[in-house]
This record gives sequence, C-alpha cells and structure tokens, in this order.
Amino acid sequence: MNDKLAINKKPVSESYKYFMVFLCMLTQAIPYGIAQLIQPLFVHPLVNTFHFTLASYTLIFTFGAIVGSLVSPLVGKALPKVNFKIMYLIGIALSAGAYFIFGISTKLPGFYLAGIVCMVGSTFYSGQGVPWVINHWFPSKGRGVALGIAFCGGSIGEIFLQPLTQGILKKYMVGNAKTGYLTSMMPFFIFGIALLIVGLIIAAFIRIPRKSEILTPVVAKKTQASSTHEFQGWSSEQVLKMKWFWIFSIGFLIFGLGMASLNEDYAAFLDTKLSLTQVGLIGSVFGMAGIIGNVSGGYLFDRLGIAKAMAYAGTMLVISILLMIFISVHPYGANINYIAGMGYAITSGLSVFSYMSGPAFMTKSLFGAKAQGVNLGYVSLAYAIGFAVGAPLFGVIKGMFNFTVAWCFTVCFVSVGFILLIIASLRIKQLQKNLIADTSVK
Repeated sequence: MNDKLAINKKPVSESYKYFMVFLCMLTQAIPYGIAQLIQPLFVHPLVNTFHFTLASYTLIFTFGAIVGSLVSPLVGKALPKVNFKIMYLIGIALSAGAYFIFGISTKLPGFYLAGIVCMVGSTFYSGQGVPWVINHWFPSKGRGVALGIAFCGGSIGEIFLQPLTQGILKKYMVGNAKTGYLTSMMPFFIFGIALLIVGLIIAAFIRIPRKSEILTPVVAKKTQASSTHEFQGWSSEQVLKMKWFWIFSIGFLIFGLGMASLNEDYAAFLDTKLSLTQVGLIGSVFGMAGIIGNVSGGYLFDRLGIAKAMAYAGTMLVISILLMIFISVHPYGANINYIAGMGYAITSGLSVFSYMSGPAFMTKSLFGAKAQGVNLGYVSLAYAIGFAVGAPLFGVIKGMFNFTVAWCFTVCFVSVGFILLIIASLRIKQLQKNLIADTSVK
C-alpha cells in the first residue's frame, strides 16, 4: 500500500528544488539584508540627528538579538502547525512595519521597539524560515551545499545594499556619514516599502514540499529508502535532558563571545592601523570570501561531516584572530598590516558557514527532524547570549588593557567554543547511531 502511494506521488525536479534555494538566497539578500545588515549604517546619522549617545543607541542590536532569540524556539514550534507562507508573511510584515516605526520615532524607546520588532520579524523568514525550507527540500543529500548557497545571499546583499544605502542616506543628509545628520526620515520608509514588496513577491512562490510530491524519483525500493531516509531523532523535551546538548549549546555560547568582537570590532580596530580606503577594501574581500565560504562550507558539511568541517572552520577563525594580534603590535600604516588584514578577510570569510548555515545544518543532523525548529531556536538562543555578552566584554577588556590582550581573549573563546562543539557533535552522533541500531533491532 505504501509503495503504491509513493508511486502515485509526483517527483520534483532538481531545478525546482534549486529554485527554492534561490528564493531563500533572495530572502537573505534583500528582506534580511534590509532588516539587519544595513541597520548599522543608520547609527551615526541617527545619533547625530537626535543627540543620542552612541552606547545608548547601539543597545538596539543587543535588545533585538536577545528578544529575537527568545522568540525563535516559539517560531520553530509553530512552523509545523501553521502554513509556512503565513509565517513568512508575518515576518515580512513585522520587519517592514519596524522600518515605519523607525521613520516616525524620535526617542530611544521607539527605536528600541523598532529594532526588536525588526529582529523578531526576520526570525520568521530568515533565522527559522530559510532552514525550514531548505531542510524540507533537501532532507539528506545536498543539504549542506543548499544551506550554504541560501545563506550566502546575505553577503551578496551587502555588496549592493551597502552602497545603495549610503547613496540614499547622502540624499537626505547634511554632512558626512560620521558627523552628518538627517534632514528627513524618508530613507526608512523607502527601505520599508522595498522590504515589503520584495517579501510579498518571494512569498508568492516560496513553499515546502506538498504531501503529493516526492523529492527523489521512485526507481528501486532499496534505492528510494536509502535516498529519502530522514533521521527523526528526539523531541525537544528529550533533547533538553541530554547532557551533550547542553555542552553543544555552551560551545555555541562561548563561540558567540568571540564572534561578537570579530563582527562588531574588527573595522574599528583596523581603523587604528590602516587608512579608511584600505579598511574598505578588506571589508570587500571579506564579503567575497564569505560567499565562497558559505558554499564551500556547505560542501564540506556534506562530504566530511560536522566534526571535520567545524575543525576546518575553527582553524580558519583562529588564524584570522592571530593575524589581528599580529596587526595589533605593529604601528599605524605599516605595509605588513595591509597584507595581514587581507589574510584576515580571507580566512575569516572562509569560516562564515560555521555560524551562518552551521547551526541549521548541525541541529537537524545531530538531533533529527522531529523538533528541528525548536532545537534550532535553543541553539540560536545560546549563540545570541554569547554574542550579546561578547561585544561589551571585548570593550571592557580593551579598556582595561589594550587591543592585543582583547584579541588574545577572543582566540581563547573561539578555540574553547569549537573544541566543545566538535566533542559534543561526535558524542551526539554516537548516541544517534545507538538509537538507530536499537530501532532497527526492534
């Protein structure tokens, strides 16, 4: 009976599956790019316009990250119960609405609210939405590469959204990006409308497979079973009782402590050692390396498995931080700083898959498909807590000592985080094999 039902299902072509990957990549490039990646460009214009302190305004990112991560497990729990298009549209509406709140705000609470709403919205279509779509269209074979291609959309979006945002801001500003102020809040309405329109277009096409569709053509019973088998794993309640899940999550938390400084402070640090033009070029190389890193990292996940792929990513990240330490002991303008900076951009960019597509890939591969959204939410929360604490912690250490000491702490955080992640991954894989073996015997 089951064989007959499977034969009556309609096979889905590889090209259509990769059309879904393209839509996920487009989601990362434009809706997510507008919601999250261009927000830092508004910081100085808003601070100068409304006379906020830089420290008070940048709390917007901390509040957004924490609340978004707290909401993530709830979104993951709702995804199996609610039509995905509805969830996607809710997220788009929230993020677009947040930009309209930005546009009418004049006080810090209004901006904080907008930042939180924007981040929560992006959780629906990006943080949880993109992995949900990819995991369904690629339950096993090719999932790492598909996730890598999807998440490289963020790097692609940065390439064209950053100069576009700067151009629009220039039109509605007096002065330069660092000291100028806004004459109109129109840029927020422009980007809010753009996010809404693009999001609605994507929502018209993006979806998960229907029950009447089969992802692998039916050829032989044995081949079909091996190609479509999907490890169901443990429920979210069972996962929370696993010792190695907590070690895995702590690994991501400690990893986040280090990544916060790399993402938030690298440009400010390089400004003290290189010209603005050189720093800009390093940023561009990092963006290009990030695109390669996401796709190649997905391939490594598929071909080598979690432990080896993460060991490679950890090695690249440690090298990148050691290069920052190397730069920190040389004077401003030294030629070796530029060479080391380019090395940092390449090695750091090649490792981005570890924290972009990595959590989604690892969570499902290790804990199974049964509660993939909820479990991803728990892991994302751990990383977000580490990231939120890591940024101010780096500032405190730098203030007490200097950049060199701060980067040394960063390399320790990243190293310990990766070691815990790799050990926990190996242990959970063993538990997974034992569970599959017990099920087979029964």
